[in-house]
Amino acid sequence: MNREQDLKTTLFQSMILYVRENYKDSIDNAYEYFWEDNYPEDFLRGTALDIAFMNFEDWLIFDYKVNNDKETFIDIYCKCNKELKDDESALLNKIRGTVLSLYEVISVSHEEEIHLKDLLLGGDFIVSNKNLAGGIKKGDLFATRLLTLDGNTVISNCIYPYTGGYKNTIIEYIDNQFQRYTKNENPQSTMKSFLKDYGDVFNILWIDNIRIPLQKKE
Repeated sequence: MNREQDLKTTLFQSMILYVRENYKDSIDNAYEYFWEDNYPEDFLRGTALDIAFMNFEDWLIFDYKVNNDKETFIDIYCKCNKELKDDESALLNKIRGTVLSLYEVISVSHEEEIHLKDLLLGGDFIVSNKNLAGGIKKGDLFATRLLTLDGNTVISNCIYPYTGGYKNTIIEYIDNQFQRYTKNENPQSTMKSFLKDYGDVFNILWIDNIRIPLQKKE
């Protein structure tokens, strides 16, 4: 049974609806920030454009800081929704602190289990995702958010695929941004807290990888 996965899907859609009904201006501000005043329709088509909007909604709910108290929409939804059941509150509390990170595919088994290595935070994970496994292979590189649901590690509603040769560029860029963050904003920061505050960096890099492929930069 995928009880937690089904509940997460239901809650996510409820949060999206809640935000659309009550925070239109915040969505507009977040959209401009996420896309850096670009319009994804100008340079993305088909599946890539669909991925872009799913990525934005995932980041909007999990990571976007809505106010000066740095609350996310998960925080606000939990605080304002008095009708949440105990299992719903428990699940939201369980996933609200998750972050986007960069993963490399180590292997894909015949059982469609994907072995991922976290290149920024460390750790190895076995992800069971039949929809993703069919189009993924060893050496693939992407950013995503991992969740633990129903005792399994699963991918959230987001994925930022990069070309394989882009790995060192991404790691170097994020490391430089992290060093700047610890110097200018939060000297006590960890990489995880940096990624929680600036998960949009993966979208910036994804756009860059699409618009200016690595071979054209060299």
